[in-house]
Amino acid sequence: MEKTEDVIEIDKLRILDFYLAFPSELMEIRSFRGFKKYKKYIKAEKNKYERVIDRKRLFFKMEHIQLSAIKALISYGIFDAEEFKKGNIKKTYEKLSDDLLSRIQSANEENPNLITLITGPLASMNLFGHLGLKERTNLIEFKYDSI
Repeated sequence: MEKTEDVIEIDKLRILDFYLAFPSELMEIRSFRGFKKYKKYIKAEKNKYERVIDRKRLFFKMEHIQLSAIKALISYGIFDAEEFKKGNIKKTYEKLSDDLLSRIQSANEENPNLITLITGPLASMNLFGHLGLKERTNLIEFKYDSI
């Protein structure tokens, strides 16, 4: 969220967070324009946590943790509570501490290609519809989405 001023859907943020935690799983996404140039960086990326056997199940299990983290950031005034009620996430103008900003910058510098892919092409992709992020990732049911 530090890289955007836009409102982002909660489900999209959860998907992006999943790929930040498990970057090797990006290889399972249905390809899209601009993906090829990142592919070599993804192949080299090792999964820091564990081998993923059932990605949909893991994504489902992460939901509680992700929502708790989002709610904590809302309680600190970093995310807007009214947007959360609408199913979206939006940063507020609450200034982050210098220590937190430094940690975010340091984490982003560890793998700039991954951060660029997640905050660029993936984040700008439509969540819904044919070849939207839900359909390409197959992490969340998309068949009954209305556009």
